[in-house]
Amino acid sequence: MTCFRKCSYGKCVNKVTDEKGLVLSSVAEKEEAFMKIADIHIHVFPDKLAEKAALSIGEFYDKTAYTIASTERLVNELAEAGISRCVISNSATTPKQVHNINTFLAQAAREHPGFIGFGSLYPGMEGYEEELDRMEELGLRGLKIHPDFQRVPIDASCGIDMYRSIARRGLPVLFHMGDDRYDYSSPKRLTNLLRKVPDLKVIAAHFGGWTIWERSLNHPQPENVLYDTSSTIPLVSEELVYRMFDRFGPERFLFGSDFPMWKPKDAVEQLLRFDLGEDVMEKILYGNFCKLLGLDAEEASS
Repeated sequence: MTCFRKCSYGKCVNKVTDEKGLVLSSVAEKEEAFMKIADIHIHVFPDKLAEKAALSIGEFYDKTAYTIASTERLVNELAEAGISRCVISNSATTPKQVHNINTFLAQAAREHPGFIGFGSLYPGMEGYEEELDRMEELGLRGLKIHPDFQRVPIDASCGIDMYRSIARRGLPVLFHMGDDRYDYSSPKRLTNLLRKVPDLKVIAAHFGGWTIWERSLNHPQPENVLYDTSSTIPLVSEELVYRMFDRFGPERFLFGSDFPMWKPKDAVEQLLRFDLGEDVMEKILYGNFCKLLGLDAEEASS
């Protein structure tokens, strides 16, 4: 497979072609070209909470979730989308929820070989060091923090020591980013946190600022911060998506569906409509995921 260059929105990108040099223009053709897909942004809950949780998330965002957030439904959706690996998570809204959430996520990851668990903490909670120890013992590989659900700003002083401990352990943090109704997860607050904890590994969800994409565009994060593609492409113009890829560098992105809010197969197809080139698209869909989580070639292909 080869590629040729095309200029788009001021930046040259590669177009994917087959072995005969024909451009792969359809989404279906591109899906066949990119056989490995990993999803960094998925929410899943115990069966007894799966429907209620999806409804609650939808109510928070004034949008109906695509489906319930159960592991059984997720497995079926991933198979349909051709996704072989994913990070599963959900966010504690009180300190009391942390223990049970992390226990559930670790169990779900053990029972499904393609799942990787990101645990949860509540900034300012007592006993976070002991819970981080337990999370690592359980095999959880990172954390998901949702400042807007928790109503704790990303850069709040009560969480700084916790993030320093997370950084010392080398665990990545997937932050929900952005909401035009609040200021808990603004790009500026993330930058403030990183000034205090510069070695923290961060994935900034939703192109760095859900519903405040222009603010994210005008406030790029340090180069060590990655971004995910979740809950953005269907909501903004194609031009803005290209501008954000150009500004941040498409090689810094990871694919995310934000299941159960969106159908994973649709999210894959939406991303593949962009002409970013074979090498860059492979990194977004799979390579950056493996690099972030330290998956070697053998483990990544399993």
